[in-house]
Amino acid sequence: MKFLQVFSRNRKNWGMVGVILGLYLFGMVAEVWAGPPLGHGRRYNLRHHQGHHGQGFAGEGICPQSRVTDRAPDDIRNQTNPLEPSREVFYSGESLFQVEVQPTACKICHGVNGNGLGLMAQGQNPSPRNFTCEETMKEISDGQLFWIIRNGSQGTGMPAFKDLKDREIWQIVHYLRQFPQPGRR
Repeated sequence: MKFLQVFSRNRKNWGMVGVILGLYLFGMVAEVWAGPPLGHGRRYNLRHHQGHHGQGFAGEGICPQSRVTDRAPDDIRNQTNPLEPSREVFYSGESLFQVEVQPTACKICHGVNGNGLGLMAQGQNPSPRNFTCEETMKEISDGQLFWIIRNGSQGTGMPAFKDLKDREIWQIVHYLRQFPQPGRR
């Protein structure tokens, strides 16, 4: 009882309690407003997207894809991804591919599922790269992917992304490498 009497006499204590409760309430509202966490949250359901809300189209995509693109210089083409695969690297690559890359996210052309059937793929010749095609992707080195993302690909719709940091490009390369599934041509 004595504790409550001391506490009730000191307005400073009540002010501190109000601030703490206010911060807690603000945190709760911000958490709800932000939505589910990244990774197994906000974009997790897009990995198996069925092609609605302007995300692109479901399907196999073109596999194999024969294409003649400029080759990266040997010192770049022969590089392997310097980033160790981790959840952080994968989810950063996913976030870049799905949302953050500017002026347009990779999914707009390559599709949410990486199948090359994105919203802007229709009418492009050649069609965007199908990252789900194991036969095609096994022939493309990490360094070649890095170089194409950085410099674009002449004669295709692939623009250069010169503003991306090297680390961001390598994160995207890791994310692209998870698309091919064994058993796919």
